[in-house]
Amino acid sequence: MTQARTLGSVSHATARRRRLVDIKERARYWTQHIAADLAAIAGARIAASCDLLRGNPEAALLRYGRTIRYAQTARESLATYALVERLIRRHPLELSGYQAVPIQPERFLFFIGHSRSGHSLVAALLDAHPDIIVSHELHALKHFEHGAAFADVARAIQYNSRFFEHFGRGYSGYSYDVATQHQGRSPAPRIIGDKKANGTGRILRRDLAVVERLRAHLPVPFTFVHVVRNPFDNIASRARRTNTSLDWAARGYFTNARVIDQLYRRWPDNIIPIYLDDLIANPKGTLATLLRTLGVRRIDEQYLGDCAQIVFQEPAQPRYSVTWTAELRRSVDALIRDCSFLQRFAEEL
Repeated sequence: MTQARTLGSVSHATARRRRLVDIKERARYWTQHIAADLAAIAGARIAASCDLLRGNPEAALLRYGRTIRYAQTARESLATYALVERLIRRHPLELSGYQAVPIQPERFLFFIGHSRSGHSLVAALLDAHPDIIVSHELHALKHFEHGAAFADVARAIQYNSRFFEHFGRGYSGYSYDVATQHQGRSPAPRIIGDKKANGTGRILRRDLAVVERLRAHLPVPFTFVHVVRNPFDNIASRARRTNTSLDWAARGYFTNARVIDQLYRRWPDNIIPIYLDDLIANPKGTLATLLRTLGVRRIDEQYLGDCAQIVFQEPAQPRYSVTWTAELRRSVDALIRDCSFLQRFAEEL
């Protein structure tokens, strides 16, 4: 793939200053984010201890569940799920309804791609299927890379899905709840997985050989689900969400895109694309095709209809609400032409 040209038609000094501003803003954002998470975790543990002293283990458990739902630091730590597991074992009668069960899935799903692409929507739709559990940003690949046992990750996925079902799946004013289906409530899933697309991409950027390690050590086959959105919309949305420049957002997008393109070239059987515009235009048909590709045999019309109800009516197009430099637009155009999974967007140029 050809390398994209320098982003932005500005001087090197100006570009450096902009990058420093972006780095400072992102550092401040994540520092505040982590500090808030740690405060929430500490508060939950203190409150849970009080609940247990009062003889209310369910209230204590839900304190931990709330941190899984709302605090990324807790959600991505297997120690949080181990704490949940210990509490349930100590109070088996009161908390029997929350117990994760041993499961033997046939396939594992990782999500790969860019943030602001529609991964949360697709993961929520899959999690609503009775044969599938998909957790929200447990960061499963990180745990496998650190040597976590498959069974431990599988239990954490169950708890994650259950607590997201309990506390709701709303983000940025939008709900991903499919209330009439099986989110958080699949007793014997054939497929499990985790939605952490950007984090999975970061690991693969560092070392693509992780794919071969997965093939050698995971006890079941795995698939990367790749939700694809128009790159101009992706970049604009990421810049707006993180309060950074288009140049910064584009650099991250380009880096991820090149790694994903290598996945398509080297392991085409391990990656499935699903285009967000296709899902919005035909939610039932696109979702059914994805399920069949994953080997799911049970595709119920009621399930498809309920899922279709939460899909956006039309795609958001934030690319039109920002100002693109000519050089940045050319860089994105070049990436679209070079990158296999973006070829369809070349028709829009």
